[in-house]
Amino acid sequence: MADQASRPPGRRSSGAITPHLADELEVYFNEYVRGSPVGFVSTPKWRPPTDIYETDELFVLAMDIAGVAPDGFTVTFDAGILSVSGERREQASGRREYHAMEVKVGPFERRFRFPKRVDPASLKATYELGFLEIRLTKVPDRPQPVRVDVEAK
Repeated sequence: MADQASRPPGRRSSGAITPHLADELEVYFNEYVRGSPVGFVSTPKWRPPTDIYETDELFVLAMDIAGVAPDGFTVTFDAGILSVSGERREQASGRREYHAMEVKVGPFERRFRFPKRVDPASLKATYELGFLEIRLTKVPDRPQPVRVDVEAK
């Protein structure tokens, strides 16, 4: 419950998946399958923070990824998995003496699987104010009833 208290108002989590599940799975895979030491993550790619929420009709992802040109993203949906990748390059050049280095640069990638079916044709991505927003329309769980008029011959 302490996690709920520290979260900004209006932001709830189902609690079903930990925020760093991908990292935990990567560590598990490296330790038990590849025999690499615990904590070793083999990918040089970093993961931009992403909010995911759903409405009655949509799934919406908001990825915090400032400093990348709109054409610098690759967004694909294949076999039920949404993939977002790209690269953020260093902005400054020349000799620099860092006092802090918190902004990640280099290639990034995130992959998402949705808990409900979505329509791949509805995939829409927009980029504004440093956020990549991706929207996918849900497919109804049950087919909608179809009514046809009977023709007389």
